[in-house]
Amino acid sequence: MPPWKQKAEEMFPELVSRFEDADTPYLLWFELRETFERAYGQSPRDESLIRRIYQYSDWCADQPQGQTAEDDLLTCAAVCFYEHIPQHPAAREDMPRWWRAEDLSVEPHVMQHHLSDEQFSELKRFLAQESHRYDASLRTVV
Repeated sequence: MPPWKQKAEEMFPELVSRFEDADTPYLLWFELRETFERAYGQSPRDESLIRRIYQYSDWCADQPQGQTAEDDLLTCAAVCFYEHIPQHPAAREDMPRWWRAEDLSVEPHVMQHHLSDEQFSELKRFLAQESHRYDASLRTVV
């Protein structure tokens, strides 16, 4: 079993059955993004699941770069997850807990992919205005 799938099964034991057909990290991330959006739709929202998905995305980002886009875990997380966060209203509203405005400067095209220049500027302003909500400990794997 590839390390990306093994790590996902460790972090999301309740989702293992949904990962059975995930033969690529992209397919796994499609499942995780859908799960992420559902977690925000619950009342109360599933904070544990949201946190673990962010933590898994950070784990993916920390892995060695793949040879191609198909096996590069950061690319998978960016294309299937990061660039969609601002499109989901509840996740966007919650972004200041997880992201700082300066984080968007590191790889701006990732978060900007589905946003106009104006929408991206507004997102950066929003994160800057709400910077007091940022909590670095949320993304720390415990």
